[in-house]
Amino acid sequence: MRRSFLRLSSAGLLGLVLGTHALKGGASTYKEIEWDDLMPEGWRKKMILEVTRMRRYGSLMDGDPKADEAYTRLKKAWDTAPSSKTYIGKAIRIPGYVVPLDAERMQSSEFLLVPYFGACIHSPPPPANQIILVKPPKGSKVRTMDAIWVEGVLSEGRSYSEIGSSAYVLNADKITPYR
Repeated sequence: MRRSFLRLSSAGLLGLVLGTHALKGGASTYKEIEWDDLMPEGWRKKMILEVTRMRRYGSLMDGDPKADEAYTRLKKAWDTAPSSKTYIGKAIRIPGYVVPLDAERMQSSEFLLVPYFGACIHSPPPPANQIILVKPPKGSKVRTMDAIWVEGVLSEGRSYSEIGSSAYVLNADKITPYR
């Protein structure tokens, strides 16, 4: 009995020193999620109604006061889109595309992760709850619009830039190419 207790205590201490990956043999503990998982259900329904309401305007030209009003209202709603609490503080794995925050478009620092190609660069940014500010591991290199998987712990945190607003921060443990 005493020997078993010592072995279990040693294993627990080793786990604290080496981290949980050493005891689990490196097995993945990240929950794979989809972008829809980051959007609260009630908010999604509200936005569907808003976009449907905007379609009543038909084709509006740039500069039309109704078009400007509709765009301003939608942009505000998207910039302040609420986060879902489901995965806050959890280790997740999510695919997406890299949108750089620096002028050189080569990343060794923070970048935005978005759900579709061209978001924030060739098209307007998605809602804030569909943009993640990624803090990559030291030495990571990604390029503009790379398709990647990111693994790490998700937290709630607003960030604002000229490119887009995000509702989440992901402290990445690992970044791999999407295959």
